[in-house]
Amino acid sequence: MAKNENAPRRLKGYYSFSKKYPSRRGDRPIHETPKTKKRERAKKILAGVLLVCLFVFAFIFARFCYNLSTRPLPQQSEDTAPIITADNLGTIRATYIENSVLGEIKDLSKSLDEAKRNGFNAVVLDFKTQEGVLTYETDLISYSTEINIIDNVVIDKIKSEGFIIIGRIFCFEDTIAPQRINAYVYENAEKTKIWFDDAAINGGRVWLDPTNLRATSYICTVINQVSDLGADCIYLESVEFPVARKNAKPVFTSDDTTLNRNVVLMKFLEDAVRAANKHPVILGMPLLCATDGDTEKWGGSLFDTAAQVCSPVLTPPENSSYIEFIENNYIVMNEKAKNNFSTIKIIPTVQNQPENADFYEKISESKAESYIILP
Repeated sequence: MAKNENAPRRLKGYYSFSKKYPSRRGDRPIHETPKTKKRERAKKILAGVLLVCLFVFAFIFARFCYNLSTRPLPQQSEDTAPIITADNLGTIRATYIENSVLGEIKDLSKSLDEAKRNGFNAVVLDFKTQEGVLTYETDLISYSTEINIIDNVVIDKIKSEGFIIIGRIFCFEDTIAPQRINAYVYENAEKTKIWFDDAAINGGRVWLDPTNLRATSYICTVINQVSDLGADCIYLESVEFPVARKNAKPVFTSDDTTLNRNVVLMKFLEDAVRAANKHPVILGMPLLCATDGDTEKWGGSLFDTAAQVCSPVLTPPENSSYIEFIENNYIVMNEKAKNNFSTIKIIPTVQNQPENADFYEKISESKAESYIILP
């Protein structure tokens, strides 16, 4: 007889001595104990729970992907004030607010109301005074002084009224920090005699050394902290070398004949701009610094620097109109700034004229679109 090649495959069988028998779920023991059955039931329950968890996870992940793909692009809240940068810096008309006003909110509100009536959209606050006092909470240096601290309450109040905050910082003119961080200006190259800008009987003061890395790092840290606190713009003053007085010449290096003061200050301003975190830096300076310059103070001119705004101080002329003087310099210098690589705008600093009742009105109607009024 021929071999049946299409004979069905032989199924696995079991014998009386077998311990397991084949089933749909694999080999199973012939004699199952209650413990075995319980273990099998637990495995089924665990497998079911895992399947449910897998399903829930897959559903959540799919829902997340769907929501992410259909979410609208974030938009700036109308209640959030825009960040002032060099690119969106518009017209600035600023007035100065004394630190004494910041002690009571009602006094601050009164000053802000007056500023609004006079057409101002920005206020100047001193965050580092001419003496070197820091007017905000910081652990940079410690000293005892009676000032009104500029905190979030003051910042929020000013911004809620729609004002731009310009934080003024006096740089190397500082009588407190030199001894705290050991960054004095000296009278000799050996650095054994501290230099003072006047005789002791006349209240002579020490200065921070612009060539000292500790001094520049300290000022840049102040700039960074003031920016983080909420100042929209940083106004730098006294960016200069101290000048010699009779029989007392400041010494900065072992050989000052090779010292390029302009390069030192330019480098400092580059660091200051970086420390400001994209907030515009306004460089306040005497008018001479923006025009002819001075070898001893600035090593030349500081008209075009890393600072986005140059703010020459315009003092009232003797025999001509102050408003016309401001207008003419505003137009001429902004035209000159168009050829600059760094400084992009000129906002003059003008002296307040409290004896002139209509000064604010006249300057607001002048051709000077931006200005900063200081005492």
